[in-house]
Amino acid sequence: MFNLIEKENVNVRRLLAGRVLTNIADSLFYMAILWFFKVRFNSPVILSLIFIADSSIDMLSFTLGPLIDRIYIKKMLKIVTVVQIVTSVIATLLFQAKLWQNLTIWFLLAIYVISTIGSTLIYPAEEKILPVIVSKTKLTKVNGVFQMTYKTLDLFLNAAATLLITWVSLDFTVIISAVFFAGALAFYTKLILPRKLLLPESTSEYFTENYWQDLLKGWQTLKQEDKIARFIMPFAVTNLFYGISSVGLPYFATEHLTKSAIGYGSLELASSIGGLVGSMLIQRLTFDKNKIERLVVVCLALSGLAIVLEPAVPKGMPILLLILFFTSELCIVMMNINFEVLVQESFSPHVLGRVETINDSILSSMIPIGSFLGGLIVARFGADWAIALEGVAQILTAGYYFVIEKKK
Repeated sequence: MFNLIEKENVNVRRLLAGRVLTNIADSLFYMAILWFFKVRFNSPVILSLIFIADSSIDMLSFTLGPLIDRIYIKKMLKIVTVVQIVTSVIATLLFQAKLWQNLTIWFLLAIYVISTIGSTLIYPAEEKILPVIVSKTKLTKVNGVFQMTYKTLDLFLNAAATLLITWVSLDFTVIISAVFFAGALAFYTKLILPRKLLLPESTSEYFTENYWQDLLKGWQTLKQEDKIARFIMPFAVTNLFYGISSVGLPYFATEHLTKSAIGYGSLELASSIGGLVGSMLIQRLTFDKNKIERLVVVCLALSGLAIVLEPAVPKGMPILLLILFFTSELCIVMMNINFEVLVQESFSPHVLGRVETINDSILSSMIPIGSFLGGLIVARFGADWAIALEGVAQILTAGYYFVIEKKK
């Protein structure tokens, strides 16, 4: 895997290794907390607190942008990872609590929120660091390597965490997560980053004396970059329909494949493999900035077309259905990587933390709304409509971008 990256760029390898270990630790910690809440309290309402915390942090991540831009990013990675190690240790102790169960719920939830906020700080840090340590000609390739690695992890990580919890214990799983966090800390400590590029200058145009004014400056900077701003809101709309289709997918799998969980798992696996292949394929392509924008449009249109065709597949042709799910995810991952490169090339490192978190907040905020609407649509019109609407939204969005490109 590492030979896909410039061998002389040790920083990239250290950052990737740190991020892989952080991802593994996050998954183990998340699954352990989730399973503890399920087994100990056996309440869907209490379990929903985890999902509410996750979505709320994602939607409010824009408030963390100025912090990412103001602090020396290497120092932030180290502090956040130390905090995550400590939260893992505290969670292990709380698992042993037999009394004061109500207090245990809130303490564990607080610990989980702190750790998740830490991860929310670390993920945009990657996007902020890469344009500084990687040349523009290699940026798409390196982003592709990172995404390929994450997609590979996604194929088995949650399943592996579940098996670990089953075979050993919740306590031991969280202790292992702390060990992985410690490994990530070791790699982050070895990063060699130029301070002058990642710390604000006293006269920087991107900073004021006030945290909230800095946040506003990030919004204004994003708004001034017309190309990116034109992409964000339509992307948010497609995320709304992604939320709708996510609710319909289990029902869709039951109707078109099999009534067991194997059908749903097969669709998810086909999508995961498609995403993995997309992240590998994008490394072989080289585009200038204008062609990147066009590729985003083409990928979105092809993905939308594949999704629209999914409900039309006859029930006796499961292979064709799997191919369509594979194709749509392949195109979406290629689009996402190209959009990420476009953002990295369009903004100064001094403001990139705010831009990334604002983008994430806008896109994330639409998914819970889509999930709510998805429940209504599936109940009223059926799962096929929920799936097809996502494809239609993607095709219309691609058409919107195509018209804008023609007017330029």
